[in-house]
Amino acid sequence: MRRLHNIGRLFTGTQVGVIEKAAIICDDDEHIAWCGREGEEPRDLLGYVAHDEDCGGGLMTAGLIDAHTHPLYAGNRMAEVAMRSAGASYEDVAKAGGGIVATVKATRAATPEALEQSTAHRLRRWFDGGATTVEAKTGYHLEREGELEATRILKRLSDRNDLPRIEPTFLAAHATPPDRGARLGSYTKKVADWCADAHIAGARFCDVFCDRGYFSVSQSRRILKAALEAQLIPRLHADELARTGGARLAAELHAASADHLLCANRGDAIALARAGVVATLAPGTALSIGKLPPVKDLMAAGVVIALGTDHNPGTSGITSMSLVVAMAVAVFKMSVERALMAATVGGALSVSRSDRGAIAQSMLADLVLWDADHEGAFAWAYGLRPLRVWRGGAQVLS
Repeated sequence: MRRLHNIGRLFTGTQVGVIEKAAIICDDDEHIAWCGREGEEPRDLLGYVAHDEDCGGGLMTAGLIDAHTHPLYAGNRMAEVAMRSAGASYEDVAKAGGGIVATVKATRAATPEALEQSTAHRLRRWFDGGATTVEAKTGYHLEREGELEATRILKRLSDRNDLPRIEPTFLAAHATPPDRGARLGSYTKKVADWCADAHIAGARFCDVFCDRGYFSVSQSRRILKAALEAQLIPRLHADELARTGGARLAAELHAASADHLLCANRGDAIALARAGVVATLAPGTALSIGKLPPVKDLMAAGVVIALGTDHNPGTSGITSMSLVVAMAVAVFKMSVERALMAATVGGALSVSRSDRGAIAQSMLADLVLWDADHEGAFAWAYGLRPLRVWRGGAQVLS
C-alpha cells in the first residue's frame, strides 16, 4: 500500500467537501483504501503501508477528466486558424477546402502505425494539465476500414498504463466524406451499419455531429438508435453552429452527453436536465467561434456540466485541463469550485464512469498534487502546474 500524507487541502469532490491536513491510503489494486484527516488512519491499514509520500502541504484533487477530444489525426490546419482570426467563419473555411475534410485527407494518408505512435505521444501531454481520463473520438477517416482501425488504435491505447485512461468514441458521423459522389443520406445508412463492428473494435460511445451543414436530427437519430442496438452509449455534438435540435435529440435518447450547446436555449437546458443528460462544454472552442453556451440556464435547470478541451487540429490545440478550468471560471463565469467539479465529477458522468472523478474509499486512485495550496490558484495561474500525478496509485508525472 501507499500513503500520501501532509496534504494541505484535499478537494474530495464529495459531500465531505475539502479536508484540511489530510492523508490518503492507496491499495495495491489501483483504488483508494482510505482518505481523511492525517492522524486518523486506521491502524490495520497503516501496517500494510510500504511507501510513504510527503505532499508538502499542497492542494490535491482527483485526476481531471477531459470529456471531449479529437486526438487521433495527422497533419495540421494552421492556415485556416489564421483565416478564422481574420474573420472567416467555420462554414467559410469548410467551403475553401479546409475544416474536417482537410484533416481527413492527411489522416487517410498516414499509416496506422504512424497514427498510433503520434496519438500516444500527443496523449501523454494530458498528464501535464492534470488529466487522468480522456474521452477520445475517431472521425478523421470517414470510411469504414479507417474508422474501425482508428477505434482499434484508441482501444489499444486505452490498455496502456503510461497514458491517461482513454474512453474510445466512434465518430464516423463527423462530416460528409470527401469522396466523389458521397452523400450525407447514404453515408448515414453506412455509419448506422458500422456501429456493431465499432463496438467489437472497442468503442464505448457513438457520437454524431448533429448541426447545420452536417447531420440532421433524423439522420443523427438513425445512427444513434443503431448505436444503442449495438450496445454503444450515445452522445452528440449538439447545437454548436446553429440551433437545429441536437439537444432535444440527446434528451429524447437519454444520451450520456450533449456537447458544445453554443446555440441551445433555456428550454433545451430543461429538457437535458429532465433526461439526465450531461452538458459537456468546451470554453476554448466557444472563444474560437465567438459564442458562449447558456451556462446560467444550464446550471439553473440543474444540468450536470462537464468540461473538455475539444482538442482537434483545427480549432483547439489545448491539452491542459487545468487551463480549461481557468477558462471556465473566466469565460463561463463559473466559480472555481463549480469548474473543478465539472472537470472531475461532471466529467466522470459524461463518460459514464462511477469509479473516478472524486476522492473517496473504493474510487480509483487517480490523483493530482498541484503547485498550490488552495483551489483558487486555478483561476489565477491559467494552466496551474501539477507537481505529481498518480494513475491508479502509480506515479506517472513528477
